[in-house]
Amino acid sequence: MPPTTDLGTGAAGPTAYTAYRNVVADSFSAWYGAGRDSWTAADTNERVTRFACDQSPAPVPGLRRRVLDVGCGRGHQSTAFAERLEADTTGLDLLDVWGAPPPARGTVRFRRTDFLDHVDEPLDLLVDNGCLHHQRREDWPGWAAHGAELLRPGGTLVVSVFLSPDGEITALPLQDGRLNWWLTERAVTDLYTAAGLAPLDRLVIDRDFAYRGHRLAYLALSFRKPHP
Repeated sequence: MPPTTDLGTGAAGPTAYTAYRNVVADSFSAWYGAGRDSWTAADTNERVTRFACDQSPAPVPGLRRRVLDVGCGRGHQSTAFAERLEADTTGLDLLDVWGAPPPARGTVRFRRTDFLDHVDEPLDLLVDNGCLHHQRREDWPGWAAHGAELLRPGGTLVVSVFLSPDGEITALPLQDGRLNWWLTERAVTDLYTAAGLAPLDRLVIDRDFAYRGHRLAYLALSFRKPHP
């Protein structure tokens, strides 16, 4: 499929959204198929996993925590959440490339669907490790609002994004049309507070990777859904 991305400059409606979803799925399918998913085994994933587990609220007495791993890829992080939190975890992705072994504790199920189409019982923890920064800009508010809606009161949302090195929101699309936004902490914080969540904590992870003259880092932020 040829690139259809417009960087969020006007295309709207379900047709444009679906077209870009197909661009994202095709892009990642090609990367996985070529074995270019270096992020799967990256140590940055382990740091985001630890951060998210530390931010997770205590379980409701008598119940396991419910966790959603958005854009789960191979599923290793989903399995880690199940094991470390003894949680019932759902891994969500546009592709069915998961292949992680079953967890020693807790449970994992995998679903191939779009995040905005996913409905669930109220979640204790929602983790978006590297999905927001691939969305069209006009879809950011709906993406954040849907995540907030899925949480139970007191639940936590963790999002990890490419951190802008110069304080500007910058789009660096791939040739196949998939967007890569480098975001600021203020932009992400404003997005999720507008969705009704309260900021909790932050983590910056140096990728030790240079791109177009800039040193790339990840920013992980956590937010809590207030009780009524």
